[in-house]
Amino acid sequence: MSLASRARTIRPLVSLSKARRTTTPPFALVSSAKFGTSSRIYRRQDSQAALATSPSPSSTAYDTYVPPPPPPTSPSSKGDDEALKAHFDLPYPTTDTSTSSGLFQFPPLTHPGALRPLTERTLVQASAIVERISNAPSDPTGRELRQVVKNLDRLSDVLCGVIDMCELVRNVHPEKAWIEESERTYEVLCSFMNELNTSRGLYESLTQAVSHSHPQPLSSAELKVAHTFLSDFERSGIHLPPAVRQKFVSLSDSLLSLGRTFLSFASSGPSSRPLIEIPEPERLLAGMGAQFIDSLPRERRGGAVYITPGSWEAQMISRYAREGEARRLVYAGGMRKDPERIEVLEEMLKQRAELANVLGKETWADVTLMDKMAKNPTNVIEFLTSLAKHHKPTASLDVSTLQRLKATNLTGNYQSMDKNSSTAHLPPLYAWDRDYYAEKYLSTLAPTSSLPNITPYFSTGTSLMGLSKIFKKLYGISFKPSTVSQGEVWHPSVKRLDVVDENEGTIGVIYCDLFSRNGKSPSAAHYTVRCSRRVDDDDQLGDGLEQGWDYKYGQGLEVEGESLKGKEGKYQLPIVVLTCDFGNVDMGRPALLGWNDLETLFHEMGHAIHSMIGRTEFHNVSGTRCATDFVELPSILMEHFVSSPEVLSTFAMHYATGEVLPKPLIEAHLSLNQSLAGLETHGQILMALLDQKYHSLNHNDLNSSSHSSPFDSTEIWYNLQKEIGVIPPVENTSWQIQFGHLYGYGATYYSYLFDRAIAGKVWHTLFNGANPEGPLSRTGGEILKEKLLKWGGGKDPWTMVGDLIPGQEGEVVSKGDERSMKVVGGWMIK
Repeated sequence: MSLASRARTIRPLVSLSKARRTTTPPFALVSSAKFGTSSRIYRRQDSQAALATSPSPSSTAYDTYVPPPPPPTSPSSKGDDEALKAHFDLPYPTTDTSTSSGLFQFPPLTHPGALRPLTERTLVQASAIVERISNAPSDPTGRELRQVVKNLDRLSDVLCGVIDMCELVRNVHPEKAWIEESERTYEVLCSFMNELNTSRGLYESLTQAVSHSHPQPLSSAELKVAHTFLSDFERSGIHLPPAVRQKFVSLSDSLLSLGRTFLSFASSGPSSRPLIEIPEPERLLAGMGAQFIDSLPRERRGGAVYITPGSWEAQMISRYAREGEARRLVYAGGMRKDPERIEVLEEMLKQRAELANVLGKETWADVTLMDKMAKNPTNVIEFLTSLAKHHKPTASLDVSTLQRLKATNLTGNYQSMDKNSSTAHLPPLYAWDRDYYAEKYLSTLAPTSSLPNITPYFSTGTSLMGLSKIFKKLYGISFKPSTVSQGEVWHPSVKRLDVVDENEGTIGVIYCDLFSRNGKSPSAAHYTVRCSRRVDDDDQLGDGLEQGWDYKYGQGLEVEGESLKGKEGKYQLPIVVLTCDFGNVDMGRPALLGWNDLETLFHEMGHAIHSMIGRTEFHNVSGTRCATDFVELPSILMEHFVSSPEVLSTFAMHYATGEVLPKPLIEAHLSLNQSLAGLETHGQILMALLDQKYHSLNHNDLNSSSHSSPFDSTEIWYNLQKEIGVIPPVENTSWQIQFGHLYGYGATYYSYLFDRAIAGKVWHTLFNGANPEGPLSRTGGEILKEKLLKWGGGKDPWTMVGDLIPGQEGEVVSKGDERSMKVVGGWMIK
């Protein structure tokens, strides 16, 4: 919407865990795994414990590792690599207890109760700006009309500055009082924003401001911001009669509530779901070790054991239990139909379709895709259908490989692994077989004894140090570790990085909430707490508020701004937060990253660096405030850097010995990581198509009583699997209720695949093709920064992508039409 908050970007779901950290079975992990702790997903337990049980020949065990002493001064006083590494790898305090501040150093936020007066203050200030903009056409001097774009952007910043901060707090803060107050503030301000999205006064002032002949014409940046607002106003039904616009507001508020409920279901801890009963555990879990089996809760000795859905124990059974019945019970129990959750999802889909109908559109996908690169559902469906047609044979070959392994396991007779041989005689591969036989297949490619673990070479600190080196070489930007004031962060494990440009100085702040804790969601995400914006030319006196108006509310979140070398004016600097789940630093032992962890960190840091470089004058197009099917491009591009042996060899070193990660070992693990990639990609295509199918449903189709059968989201999922899937669906399950992206990425989940295609092309064009400087090319980095990253959402994304691609192909892409979509689809298929 025109003033909408776009605070969070999240990682795509993984349909098949493509980065197996180890092939060590669970009974070898029991000594270091904390059974029953649901806050850590299995990958962290797996990678940490695997190091303790199966160290590489050159590694040093934990019990012999003596960490170096903390530096004598705080990390912020040392900008070198070792200080950055120590900032994340050593458990010494990085909080300056001699100073105190509010959350994020926002002075008002010293306690959760401060959110209430801040909410009231924000509403008063925003209402004054709304009245000022609405009255702008009546100013005879034309000055107010000239200020409309600036003031609309400032209005958006005033509201989103609080909403985005609350979005972060309600998702990551460990204290209930903070969560409850941030929920209240979020709901109140979002409802107010929904009303503004249908404000005729704002819209009419903006249309006049754009069409007016100003003595000082609107700049290209102002016009881009203005047209973004106009497009969003029109998508919010600004031309509708007042009663219909009110219905839009009512539906928008209802969808906000439904979305929050659905997300709470999709991301809720496993403890909120019924336990999975496994009878005869000694038989069904045979081979997993008595210590593992005995650790599982049971009613009485010798009786059934009970597994928490989604827990580490459930993951271990799915991957290592020899008996298929045990795996089936865990799969079916974790995906069992939940009528309440299904009802919330289906009601959300129905109301979205109704809202589309109110706006005069056929479907919700038509509404959502208006301002996206893909432009309409037809283009998206054609893109995904072509990918599915291309990738299904490869995915089917991966399935046949696992089927042959299953046949060998069942009969004891060796089955040919020739992917081109017939599969008619092979046993079926069920959904609960996939992870188990994937693990077995990977163990045949790289037995643990012959391929050392790489996690010791990627401590959290080493990885952050590596990212700083990469950004330094590409963009002249590096990270500086910084202490935090008392009250500045929401948990002691949260670390602060100041982002420093070699020419401009400090350009932003990244708070890294990377470590595990009870109650924390394991999902990885990038949150924008504050966007860049030029602030020195704000005219707050023109808002008409009396001097001292805010006395009873207290201080707001406004800043005086920072001067940056080479930039005119003063800017509020961006603040972002990265959340991940990387275990803990414990007694001097650094948190070590498995491959998927490392890839996740690079992905989220791609979003963060976009926020840092995309420091536009206007809040509404700053950093990641851009089209959803463009916003994932910088983050997915970073996944290419993490998959480059040449890049990894510049920073990966053993956490205890300092040994540099051997390049052949990197290449071996990268090769292993690509195994079964066809199955993974096809799973992503399937999820993107499901998203499109759900959001391409017509309001009348969803709500008509004349249909022989009511809308059934589960049936749609089953039918899609039968149509293009490679593994049959499982009856009496409802996987779709765990698909949290259906809310935040409704009708745009294809963005991950779409941006993967573009990122691959950009990588080979600028960094890994004929570039003599190699992947860490400063020339390539400057091109990417100047032609794409620095603009945020301030330029047409098709134009930005086309500018990176040389020759006629780039010219075709720049047009952003159906032919452009086909070109991008071709990049994914090559």
